[in-house]
Amino acid sequence: MSQQDLTAKLMPARAPLPMPEQDFATPFHDPAAGRIEPIAGTRKWRIATFFPAVITTSLLIIIFADWFRKDGFVATEILMLAFVAFSTFWITLSVASATIGLFWPTREKGSSPGSDSAELNVSLLVPVYNEDPDAVFARLRAMRSALGAKATSHNYSFYVLSDTREDQLADRELQQASWLNSTGGAKIPFFYRRRKENIERKTGNIRQWIENWGGRSDAFIVLDADSLMGADAVIELTDRMARSPEAGLIQTVPRLVGANTMFSRVQQFANNVYGRILAEGLKRWCGNEANYWGHNAIIRTKAFAACAGLPKLPGDSPLSGTIKSHDFVEAALLRRAGWSVEIVPSVEETYEEIPQTLVDYVLRDRRWCQGNLQHLKLLGTKGFHAASRFHMVQGAMAYIASLIWFGLLILWSLMGRSESENVFRYFSETNPLFPQWPQMDTVSRLLILIVVFGLLLAPKVFALAAIVWRMRRLEAFGGPVRFFVSAVSEITLSFVLAPILMIQHVVAVVRAVTGFDAGWAPQNRQGGKYSVATLTRFHSLETITGILLTLGIGFQVVSLWIAPIAASLLMAIPISRLSGLQIGAGSSLESLMTTRENWQPSDILLLANQQRIDGSGKPKTGKRLEPRLVS
Repeated sequence: MSQQDLTAKLMPARAPLPMPEQDFATPFHDPAAGRIEPIAGTRKWRIATFFPAVITTSLLIIIFADWFRKDGFVATEILMLAFVAFSTFWITLSVASATIGLFWPTREKGSSPGSDSAELNVSLLVPVYNEDPDAVFARLRAMRSALGAKATSHNYSFYVLSDTREDQLADRELQQASWLNSTGGAKIPFFYRRRKENIERKTGNIRQWIENWGGRSDAFIVLDADSLMGADAVIELTDRMARSPEAGLIQTVPRLVGANTMFSRVQQFANNVYGRILAEGLKRWCGNEANYWGHNAIIRTKAFAACAGLPKLPGDSPLSGTIKSHDFVEAALLRRAGWSVEIVPSVEETYEEIPQTLVDYVLRDRRWCQGNLQHLKLLGTKGFHAASRFHMVQGAMAYIASLIWFGLLILWSLMGRSESENVFRYFSETNPLFPQWPQMDTVSRLLILIVVFGLLLAPKVFALAAIVWRMRRLEAFGGPVRFFVSAVSEITLSFVLAPILMIQHVVAVVRAVTGFDAGWAPQNRQGGKYSVATLTRFHSLETITGILLTLGIGFQVVSLWIAPIAASLLMAIPISRLSGLQIGAGSSLESLMTTRENWQPSDILLLANQQRIDGSGKPKTGKRLEPRLVS
């Protein structure tokens, strides 16, 4: 019997649900959408978030303009003003959001699992593409076991929707899916389907499920291959959806787990310490117009089918065709059609993993960058809420901002130490384009750095202060001493990595707009040890930039204030190599940048780990995908 015949036996009877493509040129309202009740105070919080950003940006522009106007404005100075304005606005916006999240959190208590609400049939969908079946199915066994032990009026089922192209991995998927399908199906059924062709990637994968089996479910929860959710979290999301007929999508805020390297620990610690206050601020000003991050969220099936069918974007460039960062667009389409989109930071036990090395993180970012830049083509879509458009701009700015920071770095370097000590002094003095750089003394330069670094550090300082304020939370990070060492380590390493990530984001943007498709390679979730030759090729631009800046400082034509950035870029290759340093179990640095999940793992994390143990007590190991770069 062929694999297709076998997988057909692992799926239920078809229950088709049409999913028409949406027209971006015509407004659409879903007649089935309930009336959205505005969340009290949303407008006030939006003013409280955006007004400080506008005021701070305006004040900084006035200060810079005052320095520049003494000798009249030239094109270079106007360009610098524009860069400063863009950078300051986005940084200050983050600070304002963090401030609101710290001092005015929503303080939701959440619902009690199994509380009185309408009964829903909910499908948990797990799209996979060349993933390690042992890891994926261990998490699924844990989730199904945890859900099966809970009393709830809702009905759940699991679907693994495979787009795997490697037959050996697909055979292992089928083997584990067959076992799950044959056990415990009366209470929580388990289904498996592998597509012949992975048309339109994850978007097409979920769409094909909706068009064939979507009619069986009132709602579905999307899980990535590395997602994990506790039973209480799943039930609470379902209860919220059942009690909110106007809700089209409810997004949780996943915690990062599974970090075993220096780089991933930096990301995990930052997510666990700073993520909650940023999410609380985001919830305040988003209201019913929140965003979707593609996983660990519950979605109303009929609403999604009626409102979120994605067409292909016209054209042949990488910014055309299949919409890659589909989640932002789907959230915007749901809101356009009259459904609310909410974020709930209060839901606990919702997890995802992080790439283990800097290289793997950058490769994932290239795909995200290409998808987020696509959103700029959709800003004119008819009927989108202003908040939805802003989410799209904000997503694109996460990468475009690096271009602006890089431009500021170049201009600051060209300005040198003074009007007589800068790169331009080597050119003809009769050059009419020679910029008359303002005379910035040491105090002025120091003031600028204090403002910039102060704004960058503010969200971190606020979050750290909030944890110290609630002393009992320090135990979740290994106690006061370990927390302090971890916080200093994270801030230091973040600043060391920032210039490297800036250059890599510049590369990602340039690749996307000049025709390089980031492709759809499977994510290397375990990380890998890349050769020195590979790292040299990968980080060549950072290294060359670092050499040029260092030479400029040595010849006294580049400001000494650039030295920390120059050092980071110059050392990009060894830093990248060290980013993959294992600091997990058995390492002398095991306790560095740990979080609650390391010291006090939740039941679902413990259960998922136990599910990876075979009968002999040894961890199950499967085929490991070798690390490979996308050129």
